[in-house]
Amino acid sequence: MIQPGLERIALLVKDLEFPWKAIHVAGTNGKGSICAHVASLLQKRNVRAGRFTSPHLVNRWDCIQIDGWGISKSKFMNAEKYFQRLNEAQNIQASDFEILTAIVFQIFTHERVKIGVVEVGMGGKLDSTNILNNQAVSVISKISYDHEGFLGNTLDEIARHKAGILRPNVPYVVNTSNEWNVRNVIEEIANEVGAGPLVHADTEDLRERIWSTSKWKNFASTLAPFQRDNAVLAYLAVEEALKGLGKSPSKVGQVVDAFKNKPFPGRFHNQGVPAVFGPDRTVLVDGAHNEDAAKALREYIGTSSKISGSRIGFGKSPMQDPGVLRTRKPITWVLAMSDTKDVDKFLATLVQDGDGVVTAKFGPVEGMPWVQAMDPQKILEAARRLHPNIAGVAVPEVGAHRALLAAKYLSSDDTLIVLTGSLYFVGTLMRELREKKYDEHGTSMDAIEAQERKRFAQLDPNSKMGHWDINRHAATEHVSSREDSMRQKLQDDVRELDDMLNSVQQESEDIRQDSVRRLEKACASPLSSDLSSTIQQGRNSLKERFQVDVDDIRMRVDALSALDSPNRRRGSGTRRES
Repeated sequence: MIQPGLERIALLVKDLEFPWKAIHVAGTNGKGSICAHVASLLQKRNVRAGRFTSPHLVNRWDCIQIDGWGISKSKFMNAEKYFQRLNEAQNIQASDFEILTAIVFQIFTHERVKIGVVEVGMGGKLDSTNILNNQAVSVISKISYDHEGFLGNTLDEIARHKAGILRPNVPYVVNTSNEWNVRNVIEEIANEVGAGPLVHADTEDLRERIWSTSKWKNFASTLAPFQRDNAVLAYLAVEEALKGLGKSPSKVGQVVDAFKNKPFPGRFHNQGVPAVFGPDRTVLVDGAHNEDAAKALREYIGTSSKISGSRIGFGKSPMQDPGVLRTRKPITWVLAMSDTKDVDKFLATLVQDGDGVVTAKFGPVEGMPWVQAMDPQKILEAARRLHPNIAGVAVPEVGAHRALLAAKYLSSDDTLIVLTGSLYFVGTLMRELREKKYDEHGTSMDAIEAQERKRFAQLDPNSKMGHWDINRHAATEHVSSREDSMRQKLQDDVRELDDMLNSVQQESEDIRQDSVRRLEKACASPLSSDLSSTIQQGRNSLKERFQVDVDDIRMRVDALSALDSPNRRRGSGTRRES
């Protein structure tokens, strides 16, 4: 049960010391990524830092890190036992999240961190993390609609809750892609409490040191605008915190190295699922769960490799930048959502005609008994209201691997598969990968696959895509896998021979040049010309032998591809359920 308010957390931590400073992060979307960037840069600057983000993905202690490393289960359980006893002895009636917050703060203190990076759970003003009074800097990310039942039905009301983390004389940074009315509310609250100063990104010093450098521009060009927003916020927050520690500003190389190639599980990362797809194919995984996060996911898919890095500040949202709404190839969406979310707005943002949809559900969330999964059939019906002819299937059983198997059968081999809708669903996938347990009953992967084949075999075979046969599909898959392996081996042979040929050519050229130089030094004689010609002929004959081998293997690759094409055409395509 969610119980907003600070009375209970105050009782839990009243005897706890807070020798560390906090970077407190509120907002609707991007909080987790900002916290990950902040912690990474602090680690790069040799500042001992703790990080708290929620919800956890697999185990409850996963949400706490010290210097980039997760804490042990035993350390978490010892702290939990202490606060549970305290809660019971003093009849505090604290919620699970309030107890978790107390655990985090105690561990940060015992681990002697200098900076604690703390993500707000919900809202800000009445969130248990807001008991903090040791902020070095406050951060407010993108604000949008979420948890309206607790925070209000307008963005102004929601922004008032988020701005509740601001403190007197504590600097703060705000994502400037927020709507003007949201930013005005934040400024109003800041003036009321005496917070500040507001830290700006576009200063002459920062332009010279960071934004105008080639390293930053090259890094920024690889990001979607909302990702740049988060990176900029994280950088500004760290710089303010470092001032309080008496440290010099970070160099651009440190910033880029800290932010680069730091995937945050559950946020825009490619995940291998070998039990379903083998070793080569990946699934795009993202915990988007509201309309604004869906826009960010859509933007990431549409522009992640095509974004200009010329702008230094905050990026435009998809609604502000129509250029991100590009035509794209069909996607198969694997979706599970919490039952309180607005499924219609979420799907309207993501799903297009020609896409496929597999709807599923996640299981119970440890420590959060109030969280319930939406009925998969309800999600599928919402998708069909938007796109009546969409190819889709609802999987009633709990499980991410099971849903991905359905997506595999619904899709062609080159279709992008995206698992999204809830961080709890992402957590289900991560737990299955870690524990090799693919549903709540411990059913084997072979049995689950047989069940999903049966489910698809029972669907109407007279779809618009033609007669689809699960057994033939499986047989074609097996043949294709064997032929892919043969083709890969032949292509590897071609590459190896190419490398050998280049090496021989270079060696032959070196020998020829060396021989010619020695002969020219000896004397000017017709023999030197004849010998050079002989060397050239030897070089050509060796090259020709290798070229014959290379051409032969390439002909075999082409022949195999020609034989394989009809099989792939028969086994490909997206099946539509009527």
